[in-house]
Amino acid sequence: MINPSKTKKRAYSVGARQKAFPWIVPLASVRLTLALLSFSMILIFVATLEQVRIGIRGAQAEYFESFYGIWYYPEQFWGGSFLNAVPLPIPGGYLLGGLLIINLIAAFITRFQWSGKKMGIQIIHLGIILLLIGQMTTQAIQVESRMLINKGESSNYIERFHGVELAITDVTDANRSKVVSIPEELLKPDSTIRVPGFPLKVKVRAFGPNCSFNFKDSPSMRSAITSNVNQGIGASANLSLTPLDEDFSNDAANFGYLVYQLIDGSKELGTWLAVSHPAGNDRWKMVHPKLEGMAFQPLRHAGKLWGMELRSKREYLPYSIELLKIENEFYQGTDIPHNFESHVNLNLESGQKRKALVYMNTPLRHAGKTFYQYQMNKAADYTVFQVIRNPSWLVPYIACILLSVGLLWQFSFHLVNFLRKQSKVSA
Repeated sequence: MINPSKTKKRAYSVGARQKAFPWIVPLASVRLTLALLSFSMILIFVATLEQVRIGIRGAQAEYFESFYGIWYYPEQFWGGSFLNAVPLPIPGGYLLGGLLIINLIAAFITRFQWSGKKMGIQIIHLGIILLLIGQMTTQAIQVESRMLINKGESSNYIERFHGVELAITDVTDANRSKVVSIPEELLKPDSTIRVPGFPLKVKVRAFGPNCSFNFKDSPSMRSAITSNVNQGIGASANLSLTPLDEDFSNDAANFGYLVYQLIDGSKELGTWLAVSHPAGNDRWKMVHPKLEGMAFQPLRHAGKLWGMELRSKREYLPYSIELLKIENEFYQGTDIPHNFESHVNLNLESGQKRKALVYMNTPLRHAGKTFYQYQMNKAADYTVFQVIRNPSWLVPYIACILLSVGLLWQFSFHLVNFLRKQSKVSA
């Protein structure tokens, strides 16, 4: 039988909490939950359509990793010729996810009951809250990079998929080089940058994340953005650039560019052009022989020799990975990959070595980073790893455990009560 005093006590405690926190009650509304879930379905639908235009990474950045996104009704849909011109604001993943977290926490506070009958539901709520927080944290702090290694060589740095830096290397000493870099965040047009360890000031004339380029017969035929370039490869090859938007599609090849001046006190030393190759600046010679020097544009100043390049943003590691052997297999009679394998040596900080095999769905994990097999070129004997740093990688596992425990508790509680009633009826 139901104990009326316990029922009143529980109802009182819930009512007391709702009176103590009246401003939380509207946030715990089930209608708000349904509205947020409905907007989430719209968001997923719109982002799925946009993947065709801007790729998976672009749709993720535009709609899921933002508070709102602007969507234009597709022209090929019914009425698209009229509706395409109207910008439609779509609530983004951060906004909907944040509101869902607040909604669930408010419901947890105002409706939580310490009873065996409701305990499973509360644990499920906790699991969902933790899952949402973990996903939003992952989107905010997860960093994706790549590591390219040639067969027989080792690498101790990773490069960002998006983002560049101006690297200036002192190579005066043949046995030791010193690198200073200017991150993309500082490369603002018309800004003047003083870099510690570099005697000259860098004045940015133009910068962009992507461009197309071609060769011209004379300097007068260059585009306006490169018309004043009078030093380095940009001048000798008569390069002309056309700025482009950054491409987030899966097979994107973004060529970042930088036009800059070097200044010694009040004296201008000239204007340079630097372009970054998405696969690494050592690949410029495959594009055109004239561009091979883009990986090292020399500058002699005050008895020192410097090399300058615009490259993908790097992160140097306290360990290195050596590529021993690569293997790739394809489905018979097709060019569809069946398996990619990289045999590597992990050269640890302590001087020890650990052999590892990296292939699809079997990554290498070390020091908070996960190395996935991403690309491979057996003919050119190199492999590319996708490197993920995600400090909150454990949160989804903990959330799934809580969800499983909550569901198991709720199911077991009702099952036991049902069996008890059946035994009483049969008795």
